[in-house]
Amino acid sequence: MAALPQSGMRWLLFSASGRLSRRTYAWALLFWTAVFAVPVSAAVSAGDDSSALATAGLGFMLTFAVAAWSVAVMSIKRLHDAGLPVILVVVLLVPAASLLMLIAIMVWPSVKGPNGHGPGPDQPGY
Repeated sequence: MAALPQSGMRWLLFSASGRLSRRTYAWALLFWTAVFAVPVSAAVSAGDDSSALATAGLGFMLTFAVAAWSVAVMSIKRLHDAGLPVILVVVLLVPAASLLMLIAIMVWPSVKGPNGHGPGPDQPGY
């Protein structure tokens, strides 16, 4: 049998394999909120300086692209942990429902013990 992949920040933020607990999911979402604060504060402090505003806008777009992927794969891992179908991650694309879906994923209880996606929460999958 092959060894399990190593867990770490790369696995946590960018891999869809395994399971993710409610607490880790909430902390990771808080991390991305803090990361978004950097380009937003740069845009606010840019004032009328168009080059600084353009740089802040580019930073926001790059941060959004990386964070969107990360939140999607973290949500997939959270759905794995809750025993829910992965197709529910598509609801995150619906603007009116995405916040409700994030909250639902965050509060839905974990499946006890191992399941088809991994041995337990906060561990890479099989």
